[in-house]
Amino acid sequence: MAVPQAKKQKMFADAQALFSRGRYRESAALYADIAKFEPRNAGVLFSLGSSQMLAGNPQSGIRNISKALTIRPDDPEYLAQLSICQRQLGKLEDAERASEKAVAAGPGNVFASWSRADLLRILGRYQEANDLLEPLAEPGADPTLLIVYAGVARRFGGTDRAVELLREVASRDGLPPNTRAQALFQLGDILDKAKRYDEAFAVFDEANAIRRRPYPAAKLAEQIDAMIGAWSPERLAAMPRSTIDDERPVFIVGMMRSGSTLCEQILSSHPEVYPGGELDFMRDAHENLLGPHGGDITKAAEAGTINPGSLTRAGRSYLQKIKKLGGKDASRLTDKMPYNWRHLGLISLMFPKARVIHTVRDPLDTCISCYFHEFTGSHEYAQDLAALGTYAKQTRRMIEHWRSSLAIPVHDFVYEDLLADQERVTRDLVAFVGLDWDEACIRFHENRRAAVTHSNEQVREKVFTTSRGRHENYAAHIGPLRDALD
Repeated sequence: MAVPQAKKQKMFADAQALFSRGRYRESAALYADIAKFEPRNAGVLFSLGSSQMLAGNPQSGIRNISKALTIRPDDPEYLAQLSICQRQLGKLEDAERASEKAVAAGPGNVFASWSRADLLRILGRYQEANDLLEPLAEPGADPTLLIVYAGVARRFGGTDRAVELLREVASRDGLPPNTRAQALFQLGDILDKAKRYDEAFAVFDEANAIRRRPYPAAKLAEQIDAMIGAWSPERLAAMPRSTIDDERPVFIVGMMRSGSTLCEQILSSHPEVYPGGELDFMRDAHENLLGPHGGDITKAAEAGTINPGSLTRAGRSYLQKIKKLGGKDASRLTDKMPYNWRHLGLISLMFPKARVIHTVRDPLDTCISCYFHEFTGSHEYAQDLAALGTYAKQTRRMIEHWRSSLAIPVHDFVYEDLLADQERVTRDLVAFVGLDWDEACIRFHENRRAAVTHSNEQVREKVFTTSRGRHENYAAHIGPLRDALD
C-alpha cells in the first residue's frame, strides 16, 4: 500500500529529531520502517546504518551503509561512515582503506577529513591527524571537526587553542544537543588532563545533563535478587551442558572503564590469542534461548528450550561468528563485552571449559571514569552519579554470586595490583588462560594492534599510575557517588 508523502516526510523528520537527541535505537527503528517502502533510497539506508552503528550495532550499520554505497558508490560521507563502522568492529585495515577512499572522493569534505583524522588518532598517527585538520580548524568550522582536532592538538601544545575552540562550539545557538554534549565531553577531558579539575567537573556535569535520561537504579537490586534466585548453585548444577569441548573462549567482564581494554591488550600481545573486542554475540544467544521465555531460565528448561543440543548449536554459532572476524587459528579467543556479566550462567552452559576474567578497579575511580566518558549506545546509568554507584555495587554483587556458583573458573584482574607488580599480575593472567609465558605480554604497549575503545591511547603506553586515585581530584563533587557505593 502506498504511503502518503506527508506521512513519509513526518516519519523522516521524527527519525532525524531522535537521531539529533542521541536516541539512536529509536531512530534506527523508525528509519527501518521508512526503508520498507523506500528500499532504494540511499539517504534512508545511510541514516539507518548510522543510527544502528551509534546504537552499538556496527555490523548492521555496515550492511545498510554498504547498500547505500551500491547506489552512490563514490559518496565521501557514505565511505567515511563505513570506515567508522569497520573500525568499531576492529577491522582497521578495511577502515583505513575506506577512509582513504573517502578523502580521495571528496577532497576537503569535512566529514571525510575528520573521520579519517580520528582513525589516524586511534592508530597512534597523531601528527598525520593534526596535519590533516590544522588547515580546516578555525572558529565557526564544522563542530565535529573541531572536536576531533582539539583532541589531537593538545598533544602538540595546543591546549589553550583547543579549549577556546570547544567553548565556541558548545556556545553555538541551535547546535544539536548530542553535538553539544560531544564538545563538552572533549572539553572536559582536556581540562582534566590540564589539571583544571573544578572546571572539568562542571563541564562533564553539563555534558551528562544533556544526555541524562531516567534510569531505574532503585529497581536494580530487585533485578539482581531475581537473577541470583533463578541462577542458584543448585539449579546451575542440575542444568544440561553443551557438548562443546573447547578451551578457547575467554570472557572479560566487569564494569565499563575498569581495565577490560588493558586486560585484552596484554593477552592479545601473546601470539596465540585473538582479541575479539566487545562482541554482541552472547546477547544473540540469550535472545534465542531465553528470550521466548521472558529471559527466565527455569521456564526455558521446563519447556525444553535449554538442552544439550540447543546449547551446542548456540555455542557453535558463537564460535563461527568469531571465526569470521579472523580468530580461526588462535588458541584463545577473548570477548571483552563488559555486560556479559549478566550472561555468565548461560556462558557456563554453552562453554563448559570457558574461562572468565573479572576486571576490578577502585569503584570510585571506575565510576568517575564512566561519568567522564562519552559512551555510544545505551548507558543511561553512567549519566548520574548515584545511579552509577548503584550499578557498580550491584554488578559486583552479581559477579560474586557467579564466582561461588559457576563450574567454570573466574579470575580477578585487579588494576591497582597491576600497577604495584606488573610482571606477577601479568604472569598470573597468562597462566590463568592456560598459555605458556611470552615476554611480549609485559611489553603490551608495543603491540601494534589498535584498540578501538576510549582507552586506545592508554594501552599504547607503558603502565602508568596517573589514573589511580583519580577520584581524589574531584572529592568535593562526588558525594552522591560515595553514598550510593556505601
